[in-house]
Amino acid sequence: MMNSQPEFNLLVIGKRSQTIEDIREENKKNLEHGEKMFHLIENNACVGMITYLPQNPNDLHPWIGLLIIHKEHERAGIGTLALKLLDDELAAQRIDKVRLCVQHGNHKGASFWQKNGFHKISDGLDNYNNQIDIYEKKK
Repeated sequence: MMNSQPEFNLLVIGKRSQTIEDIREENKKNLEHGEKMFHLIENNACVGMITYLPQNPNDLHPWIGLLIIHKEHERAGIGTLALKLLDDELAAQRIDKVRLCVQHGNHKGASFWQKNGFHKISDGLDNYNNQIDIYEKKK
């Protein structure tokens, strides 16, 4: 899944693909913080995933960690559907706002989030020292 989006990998981690060990280490760290992960399945195949932290240890707000759609399934509405499902999950938990970050240069990602009601609230650096914009959406 992650390696179906080499441009995203290059932007975030500085290389076009990740090893299984890279992915396991990243997932291990996130799961230790309580990350929830939803796989998006179509015709018995994983076509994407969305993750979120109910409470980010850095600011105690809920954060979307990752929304990734397999390259072959982009622009089919799967990302929008995944976000709707996550919105329903957050509403059931009475979570009234959620944050996320977008790496500078990820114009496609920034456009998607803005179209889905997120607005920029600040900027900063991610765990890889990349410049990011921080977005938030209130329910």
